[in-house]
Amino acid sequence: MAEEHFVVVGNGPAGHHAAMTLKERAPAAEVTVISRHRGSAYRPHLLPDFIAGKIPEAALYVCPTDSYKEKDVKVRTGQKVVGLDLKEQSVALDHKEIVRFTGLVIAAGGKPRIPEPLLVFRELMLTLKTLEDARVWREKLSRSESVLIMGGDLTSFAVTKSLLDLNKKVYFMLDKEAFWPLRSDRTMLEEAGHRLSRRGVEVLLDRRVKSIARVSNRACEVQLNGDRVRAGIIGAFFGLVPDIRFLVGSGLRIDRGILVDEYLNVGCAGVFATGDCAQIYHPEIRDYWVSIGHDNAGNLGRTSALNLLGENVRVEAAQESIFEVQGIRVNTSWWMEF
Repeated sequence: MAEEHFVVVGNGPAGHHAAMTLKERAPAAEVTVISRHRGSAYRPHLLPDFIAGKIPEAALYVCPTDSYKEKDVKVRTGQKVVGLDLKEQSVALDHKEIVRFTGLVIAAGGKPRIPEPLLVFRELMLTLKTLEDARVWREKLSRSESVLIMGGDLTSFAVTKSLLDLNKKVYFMLDKEAFWPLRSDRTMLEEAGHRLSRRGVEVLLDRRVKSIARVSNRACEVQLNGDRVRAGIIGAFFGLVPDIRFLVGSGLRIDRGILVDEYLNVGCAGVFATGDCAQIYHPEIRDYWVSIGHDNAGNLGRTSALNLLGENVRVEAAQESIFEVQGIRVNTSWWMEF
Protein backbone atom coordinates (compact mmCIF):
# COMPACT_ATOMS: atom_id res chain seq x y z
CA MET A 1 0.00 0.00 0.00
CA ALA A 2 3.05 2.32 0.28
CA GLU A 3 2.69 3.38 -3.37
CA GLU A 4 -1.01 4.11 -3.12
CA HIS A 5 -2.17 7.71 -3.43
CA PHE A 6 -5.80 8.34 -2.62
CA VAL A 7 -7.24 11.73 -3.53
CA VAL A 8 -10.45 13.08 -2.02
CA VAL A 9 -12.07 16.05 -3.77
CA GLY A 10 -13.99 18.04 -1.18
CA ASN A 11 -13.62 18.58 2.56
CA GLY A 12 -17.26 18.60 3.67
CA PRO A 13 -18.75 15.86 5.87
CA ALA A 14 -18.54 13.19 3.14
CA GLY A 15 -15.01 14.11 2.09
CA HIS A 16 -13.74 14.39 5.65
CA HIS A 17 -15.07 10.98 6.66
CA ALA A 18 -13.78 9.42 3.45
CA ALA A 19 -10.26 10.75 4.04
CA MET A 20 -10.13 9.75 7.68
CA THR A 21 -11.43 6.26 6.92
CA LEU A 22 -8.88 5.79 4.16
CA LYS A 23 -6.02 6.76 6.47
CA GLU A 24 -7.32 4.64 9.32
CA ARG A 25 -7.73 1.53 7.19
CA ALA A 26 -4.67 2.08 4.99
CA PRO A 27 -2.13 3.95 7.16
CA ALA A 28 0.73 3.42 4.69
CA ALA A 29 -1.14 5.07 1.83
CA GLU A 30 -0.79 8.73 0.95
CA VAL A 31 -4.12 10.54 1.38
CA THR A 32 -4.67 14.00 -0.07
CA VAL A 33 -7.77 16.14 0.40
CA ILE A 34 -8.27 18.93 -2.14
CA SER A 35 -10.82 21.62 -1.29
CA ARG A 36 -11.61 24.92 -2.97
CA HIS A 37 -12.69 26.24 0.43
CA ARG A 38 -10.08 27.44 2.91
CA GLY A 39 -9.95 26.27 6.48
CA SER A 40 -10.69 23.04 8.28
CA ALA A 41 -13.73 20.79 7.94
CA TYR A 42 -16.80 21.97 9.83
CA ARG A 43 -20.36 20.87 10.54
CA PRO A 44 -22.63 22.73 8.10
CA HIS A 45 -25.81 21.49 9.79
CA LEU A 46 -24.87 23.62 12.82
CA LEU A 47 -24.68 26.88 10.88
CA PRO A 48 -28.27 27.90 11.86
CA ASP A 49 -27.25 27.64 15.53
CA PHE A 50 -24.14 29.68 14.82
CA ILE A 51 -25.99 32.52 13.12
CA ALA A 52 -28.36 32.66 16.10
CA GLY A 53 -25.43 32.96 18.51
CA LYS A 54 -26.23 29.66 20.22
CA ILE A 55 -22.77 28.25 19.61
CA PRO A 56 -19.35 29.84 18.97
CA GLU A 57 -17.55 29.40 15.68
CA ALA A 58 -15.07 27.01 17.32
CA ALA A 59 -17.90 24.54 17.96
CA LEU A 60 -18.47 24.16 14.21
CA TYR A 61 -15.14 22.57 13.44
CA VAL A 62 -14.78 18.81 13.16
CA CYS A 63 -11.09 18.95 13.96
CA PRO A 64 -8.33 21.56 13.76
CA THR A 65 -6.00 21.64 10.77
CA ASP A 66 -3.20 20.27 12.94
CA SER A 67 -5.17 17.06 13.40
CA TYR A 68 -4.79 16.29 9.72
CA LYS A 69 -1.02 16.64 10.06
CA GLU A 70 -1.01 14.38 13.10
CA LYS A 71 -2.88 11.73 11.12
CA ASP A 72 -0.59 12.27 8.11
CA VAL A 73 -3.43 13.43 5.85
CA LYS A 74 -2.40 16.13 3.40
CA VAL A 75 -5.00 18.89 3.04
CA ARG A 76 -4.80 21.36 0.19
CA THR A 77 -7.33 24.13 0.79
CA GLY A 78 -8.11 27.05 -1.48
CA GLN A 79 -7.34 24.90 -4.53
CA LYS A 80 -9.98 24.09 -7.09
CA VAL A 81 -10.19 20.92 -9.17
CA VAL A 82 -11.11 21.90 -12.73
CA GLY A 83 -10.76 18.60 -14.62
CA LEU A 84 -10.58 14.82 -14.37
CA ASP A 85 -8.71 12.45 -16.68
CA LEU A 86 -9.85 8.90 -16.00
CA LYS A 87 -7.38 7.34 -18.41
CA GLU A 88 -4.37 9.06 -16.86
CA GLN A 89 -5.83 8.78 -13.34
CA SER A 90 -5.29 12.44 -12.59
CA VAL A 91 -7.09 15.63 -11.64
CA ALA A 92 -6.18 19.09 -12.89
CA LEU A 93 -6.14 22.08 -10.54
CA ASP A 94 -6.99 25.65 -11.48
CA HIS A 95 -3.33 26.69 -11.29
CA LYS A 96 -2.49 24.07 -13.97
CA GLU A 97 -1.02 21.48 -11.60
CA ILE A 98 -1.75 17.81 -12.36
CA VAL A 99 -2.27 15.50 -9.38
CA ARG A 100 -2.17 11.76 -10.04
CA PHE A 101 -4.03 9.19 -8.00
CA THR A 102 -4.46 5.45 -7.66
CA GLY A 103 -7.90 5.92 -6.08
CA LEU A 104 -10.32 8.83 -6.13
CA VAL A 105 -13.32 9.86 -4.03
CA ILE A 106 -15.36 12.74 -5.43
CA ALA A 107 -17.15 14.49 -2.57
CA ALA A 108 -17.54 17.89 -4.19
CA GLY A 109 -20.81 18.62 -2.42
CA GLY A 110 -23.43 21.02 -3.67
CA LYS A 111 -24.03 24.72 -4.10
CA PRO A 112 -27.19 26.70 -3.39
CA ARG A 113 -29.83 26.47 -6.08
CA ILE A 114 -31.57 29.65 -7.19
CA PRO A 115 -34.56 29.12 -9.55
CA GLU A 116 -33.97 30.79 -12.90
CA PRO A 117 -36.72 33.47 -12.51
CA LEU A 118 -34.98 34.69 -9.34
CA LEU A 119 -31.41 34.79 -10.65
CA VAL A 120 -31.74 38.45 -11.58
CA PHE A 121 -32.23 39.21 -7.86
CA ARG A 122 -29.36 36.99 -6.68
CA GLU A 123 -27.30 39.85 -5.23
CA LEU A 124 -30.16 40.83 -2.92
CA MET A 125 -30.56 37.34 -1.41
CA LEU A 126 -28.54 35.39 1.12
CA THR A 127 -27.90 31.66 1.01
CA LEU A 128 -26.54 29.51 3.83
CA LYS A 129 -24.16 26.81 2.64
CA THR A 130 -20.72 27.86 3.87
CA LEU A 131 -19.17 29.34 6.98
CA GLU A 132 -18.58 32.53 5.01
CA ASP A 133 -22.33 32.68 4.30
CA ALA A 134 -23.05 32.22 8.01
CA ARG A 135 -20.77 35.08 9.00
CA VAL A 136 -22.71 37.38 6.67
CA TRP A 137 -26.02 36.21 8.15
CA ARG A 138 -24.77 36.78 11.67
CA GLU A 139 -23.60 40.31 10.90
CA LYS A 140 -26.80 41.30 9.08
CA LEU A 141 -29.08 39.80 11.73
CA SER A 142 -27.58 42.15 14.28
CA ARG A 143 -29.29 45.04 12.47
CA SER A 144 -32.35 43.35 10.94
CA GLU A 145 -35.69 42.79 12.63
CA SER A 146 -37.41 40.84 9.86
CA VAL A 147 -36.49 38.07 7.44
CA LEU A 148 -38.22 36.70 4.36
CA ILE A 149 -37.47 33.01 3.76
CA MET A 150 -38.01 31.77 0.21
CA GLY A 151 -38.04 28.07 -0.58
CA GLY A 152 -38.44 25.29 1.93
CA ASP A 153 -35.44 22.96 2.03
CA LEU A 154 -34.17 21.27 5.19
CA THR A 155 -31.93 24.19 6.14
CA SER A 156 -34.73 26.75 5.84
CA PHE A 157 -36.71 25.19 8.69
CA ALA A 158 -33.66 25.06 10.94
CA VAL A 159 -32.92 28.71 10.14
CA THR A 160 -36.53 29.67 10.86
CA LYS A 161 -36.31 28.06 14.30
CA SER A 162 -33.18 30.08 15.03
CA LEU A 163 -34.78 33.30 13.82
CA LEU A 164 -37.81 32.77 16.05
CA ASP A 165 -35.49 32.18 19.00
CA LEU A 166 -34.02 35.60 18.24
CA ASN A 167 -37.53 37.11 18.21
CA LYS A 168 -37.25 38.10 14.56
CA LYS A 169 -40.30 38.62 12.38
CA VAL A 170 -40.30 35.78 9.85
CA TYR A 171 -42.13 35.64 6.54
CA PHE A 172 -42.00 32.28 4.76
CA MET A 173 -42.86 32.07 1.07
CA LEU A 174 -43.83 28.53 0.09
CA ASP A 175 -44.34 27.58 -3.54
CA LYS A 176 -44.13 24.60 -5.88
CA GLU A 177 -40.31 24.78 -5.79
CA ALA A 178 -40.26 24.67 -2.01
CA PHE A 179 -39.20 21.08 -1.46
CA TRP A 180 -36.94 20.55 -4.46
CA PRO A 181 -35.71 17.96 -5.45
CA LEU A 182 -38.86 16.40 -4.01
CA ARG A 183 -42.22 16.77 -5.68
CA SER A 184 -44.61 18.94 -3.70
CA ASP A 185 -48.38 19.09 -3.83
CA ARG A 186 -51.05 21.28 -2.31
CA THR A 187 -51.47 19.07 0.74
CA MET A 188 -47.75 19.20 1.52
CA LEU A 189 -47.62 22.98 1.15
CA GLU A 190 -50.68 23.54 3.31
CA GLU A 191 -49.46 21.22 6.06
CA ALA A 192 -46.04 22.89 6.12
CA GLY A 193 -47.69 26.29 6.17
CA HIS A 194 -49.95 25.28 9.05
CA ARG A 195 -47.03 24.17 11.19
CA LEU A 196 -45.10 27.35 10.45
CA SER A 197 -48.13 29.53 11.24
CA ARG A 198 -48.57 27.86 14.62
CA ARG A 199 -45.12 29.16 15.57
CA GLY A 200 -45.93 32.73 14.59
CA VAL A 201 -44.45 32.68 11.09
CA GLU A 202 -46.36 34.66 8.45
CA VAL A 203 -46.78 32.15 5.64
CA LEU A 204 -47.14 33.29 2.03
CA LEU A 205 -48.75 30.71 -0.24
CA ASP A 206 -49.40 30.98 -3.98
CA ARG A 207 -47.07 33.93 -4.33
CA ARG A 208 -44.68 34.80 -7.14
CA VAL A 209 -41.90 37.35 -6.97
CA LYS A 210 -42.42 40.21 -9.40
CA SER A 211 -39.56 42.42 -8.24
CA ILE A 212 -37.10 42.96 -5.42
CA ALA A 213 -35.61 46.37 -4.69
CA ARG A 214 -33.39 47.73 -1.96
CA VAL A 215 -35.18 50.62 -0.27
CA SER A 216 -32.57 51.39 2.38
CA ASN A 217 -29.29 50.06 3.70
CA ARG A 218 -31.32 47.90 6.09
CA ALA A 219 -34.28 46.70 4.06
CA CYS A 220 -35.50 45.37 0.74
CA GLU A 221 -39.03 45.46 -0.61
CA VAL A 222 -40.38 42.41 -2.40
CA GLN A 223 -43.29 42.91 -4.78
CA LEU A 224 -45.39 39.77 -4.96
CA ASN A 225 -48.51 38.99 -6.92
CA GLY A 226 -51.00 40.51 -4.55
CA ASP A 227 -48.97 42.21 -1.85
CA ARG A 228 -45.59 43.53 -0.76
CA VAL A 229 -43.18 42.44 1.93
CA ARG A 230 -40.44 44.56 3.44
CA ALA A 231 -37.64 42.65 5.16
CA GLY A 232 -34.12 43.28 6.36
CA ILE A 233 -32.89 39.97 4.96
CA ILE A 234 -34.11 37.76 2.11
CA GLY A 235 -32.98 34.16 2.44
CA ALA A 236 -33.05 31.80 -0.54
CA PHE A 237 -33.43 28.11 0.37
CA PHE A 238 -34.22 26.07 -2.72
CA GLY A 239 -31.99 23.07 -2.08
CA LEU A 240 -28.59 22.31 -3.56
CA VAL A 241 -27.31 21.43 -6.99
CA PRO A 242 -24.19 19.25 -7.22
CA ASP A 243 -21.02 21.27 -7.69
CA ILE A 244 -19.72 19.12 -10.55
CA ARG A 245 -19.35 21.37 -13.57
CA PHE A 246 -15.64 20.49 -13.61
CA LEU A 247 -16.59 16.92 -14.57
CA VAL A 248 -18.30 17.81 -17.84
CA GLY A 249 -16.46 15.94 -20.58
CA SER A 250 -14.74 13.59 -18.14
CA GLY A 251 -16.69 10.53 -19.28
CA LEU A 252 -18.60 10.15 -16.03
CA ARG A 253 -22.36 9.65 -16.27
CA ILE A 254 -24.07 12.76 -14.96
CA ASP A 255 -27.75 13.50 -14.44
CA ARG A 256 -28.71 15.69 -11.48
CA GLY A 257 -25.47 14.44 -9.93
CA ILE A 258 -22.83 11.81 -10.65
CA LEU A 259 -24.55 8.48 -11.30
CA VAL A 260 -23.12 5.74 -9.11
CA ASP A 261 -24.10 2.17 -8.28
CA GLU A 262 -25.19 0.96 -4.85
CA TYR A 263 -21.50 0.75 -3.89
CA LEU A 264 -20.87 4.39 -4.90
CA ASN A 265 -18.69 3.40 -7.84
CA VAL A 266 -18.95 5.63 -10.93
CA GLY A 267 -18.42 2.73 -13.34
CA CYS A 268 -14.64 3.06 -13.39
CA ALA A 269 -12.29 1.04 -11.19
CA GLY A 270 -10.95 2.99 -8.23
CA VAL A 271 -13.24 6.03 -8.65
CA PHE A 272 -16.16 6.73 -6.35
CA ALA A 273 -18.58 9.61 -5.77
CA THR A 274 -20.34 10.32 -2.51
CA GLY A 275 -22.45 12.80 -0.58
CA ASP A 276 -24.50 15.60 -2.11
CA CYS A 277 -22.90 15.27 -5.54
CA ALA A 278 -23.93 11.63 -6.08
CA GLN A 279 -27.09 9.97 -7.38
CA ILE A 280 -27.14 6.44 -6.01
CA TYR A 281 -28.75 3.50 -7.74
CA HIS A 282 -31.33 1.53 -5.74
CA PRO A 283 -31.78 -2.01 -7.14
CA GLU A 284 -35.23 -2.53 -5.62
CA ILE A 285 -36.82 0.58 -7.09
CA ARG A 286 -34.60 0.44 -10.19
CA ASP A 287 -33.96 4.14 -9.98
CA TYR A 288 -31.52 6.65 -8.49
CA TRP A 289 -31.95 8.46 -5.19
CA VAL A 290 -30.35 11.50 -3.61
CA SER A 291 -28.92 11.67 -0.10
CA ILE A 292 -29.59 14.76 2.02
CA GLY A 293 -28.30 15.62 5.48
CA HIS A 294 -25.09 15.69 7.53
CA ASP A 295 -25.30 12.20 9.04
CA ASN A 296 -26.04 10.59 5.70
CA ALA A 297 -23.10 12.42 4.13
CA GLY A 298 -20.72 11.11 6.76
CA ASN A 299 -21.95 7.53 6.36
CA LEU A 300 -21.65 7.73 2.58
CA GLY A 301 -18.13 9.13 2.89
CA ARG A 302 -17.06 6.18 5.02
CA THR A 303 -18.74 3.73 2.65
CA SER A 304 -16.95 5.16 -0.39
CA ALA A 305 -13.60 4.82 1.36
CA LEU A 306 -14.22 1.23 2.41
CA ASN A 307 -15.23 0.25 -1.11
CA LEU A 308 -12.21 2.00 -2.58
CA LEU A 309 -10.09 -0.18 -0.29
CA GLY A 310 -11.69 -3.31 -1.71
CA GLU A 311 -14.57 -3.97 0.64
CA ASN A 312 -18.03 -4.64 -0.72
CA VAL A 313 -20.28 -2.40 1.35
CA ARG A 314 -23.62 -1.67 -0.20
CA VAL A 315 -25.43 1.56 0.54
CA GLU A 316 -28.62 0.54 2.27
CA ALA A 317 -31.75 2.65 1.98
CA ALA A 318 -35.24 1.42 2.79
CA GLN A 319 -37.55 1.96 -0.16
CA GLU A 320 -40.20 3.65 1.94
CA SER A 321 -37.73 6.11 3.49
CA ILE A 322 -35.41 6.75 0.61
CA PHE A 323 -34.80 10.34 1.67
CA GLU A 324 -34.03 9.56 5.31
CA VAL A 325 -32.44 12.58 6.95
CA GLN A 326 -31.17 12.21 10.49
CA GLY A 327 -34.34 10.45 11.59
CA ILE A 328 -36.71 12.52 9.42
CA ARG A 329 -38.21 11.02 6.28
CA VAL A 330 -37.72 13.75 3.76
CA ASN A 331 -39.93 12.13 1.16
CA THR A 332 -42.91 12.57 3.49
CA SER A 333 -42.10 15.87 5.21
CA TRP A 334 -39.21 17.24 7.25
CA TRP A 335 -41.36 20.00 8.69
CA MET A 336 -43.30 17.44 10.76
CA GLU A 337 -40.98 18.02 13.73
CA PHE A 338 -41.07 21.80 13.39
